[in-house]
Amino acid sequence: MIAAIVSLLLGLAGLLRSASDSSRAEARERRERRAEAYVTVLRIVELRGLSVQDEMYNYTETGNDPHEPSRPRRDFSMPARTDRAEARALLAAYGTKETRAAFETWLGHVESWESKLALWFFENELNGPPELGSSDAEPERTAERAARSALGDAVSREVVY
Repeated sequence: MIAAIVSLLLGLAGLLRSASDSSRAEARERRERRAEAYVTVLRIVELRGLSVQDEMYNYTETGNDPHEPSRPRRDFSMPARTDRAEARALLAAYGTKETRAAFETWLGHVESWESKLALWFFENELNGPPELGSSDAEPERTAERAARSALGDAVSREVVY
């Protein structure tokens, strides 16, 4: 009789331990999926931010006159605009309100920067190359970098345990 009770208690303990292990494994997998999603979002943000920064540098700091000496142009490739949809989807699935808000703030700065570039290109087509310097891009550059850093900080607070 005592052996049966001990066996029953050991069986119950095994079941409880198994359920606990399973629950911890599921929580660990959720954290890993969230971390992977955040890394993808941060990669998208970095690539977009650096591409816009390089495009702005080429436009404001390398000169528009091919007959004047200038700084070397930076090679860059602008990521597809669909990267924003991927980032939003990942944040909808795994992000908290704080990270989604930080992403939207960053995106607002990037879109402002892109609008300014588009306006400069349009004015260039109408009136010829404008006289622009690095200071003309500074408010957007500073705001985008700060927003990118704030997004990274928001992600760090959630991923680091």
